Amino acid sequence: MFFSRYYIIDAFQAIRWEDMADIVLVAVIIFYIIRLVKGTRSGQVMVGLVLLIAAYALSIKFQLLTLSFLMSAFFSNLFLVLVVLFSTDIRRGLARAGRFSFSKSNPLTIQAVNEVVRAAFFMAEKHTGALIVFERQVSLGEYMESAARISAVVSDRLLLAIFNTHAPLHDGAAIIQEGRLEAAGAFLPLLPAEDNVSPFFGTRHRAAIGLSRETDALVVVVSEERGLVSLVRDGRVEVMMGAASLRDNLLRNLGFTTKGQKKKAA
Repeated sequence: MFFSRYYIIDAFQAIRWEDMADIVLVAVIIFYIIRLVKGTRSGQVMVGLVLLIAAYALSIKFQLLTLSFLMSAFFSNLFLVLVVLFSTDIRRGLARAGRFSFSKSNPLTIQAVNEVVRAAFFMAEKHTGALIVFERQVSLGEYMESAARISAVVSDRLLLAIFNTHAPLHDGAAIIQEGRLEAAGAFLPLLPAEDNVSPFFGTRHRAAIGLSRETDALVVVVSEERGLVSLVRDGRVEVMMGAASLRDNLLRNLGFTTKGQKKKAA
């Protein structure tokens, strides 16, 4: 016991600050990767890879030659396989890292949120479908290339005009960037047909989920059929029970402090 105690002390004393920094960085990277793929199809793929690794270990332990040969051939090209399987998540992660900023959100965003909330619940009452996207750290420039460029101050009247069923842009999404309505009529990436989502989700919801999985955008969806307002983030759909709920969720995810957070802080 005496020997083991001093052995452990000596081992800790031998650790350099560079070793500690190395461990912390690796832990942060692993945590970031897990958070990035959690709840997505890539998360399920990672579980499958873990099972394959377990099968490979068992094939070596029990000398299953054929299985061991096939697994070793697979893992020899593992880097290429990972790049192909996780290409979307890798692109999203690199985009987030490249767009990281310490600056505060644009104050115009608060006004934009208020106008979007008013317009969304008015359209929900009238059963008018809508897709409204808030850009965050990941740029949505590629989705605005084929859309109609507007670059206007966000207002409920402008949003109602865009999503009027007789308007030419009502089928696409409106994109808000730095508190301004930059584009309308944008087409978002739909979920693949094999993706298992609720049958209650129509084209707008599938487009919102698809975009939120590829980027960190917040998407407000107004259901034409059910007259409900939902907020989509990180591939998850949450029905908003009222204007206050939508406003608080938008502001919180856009980096603003809501009234509820102020009360908790007090």
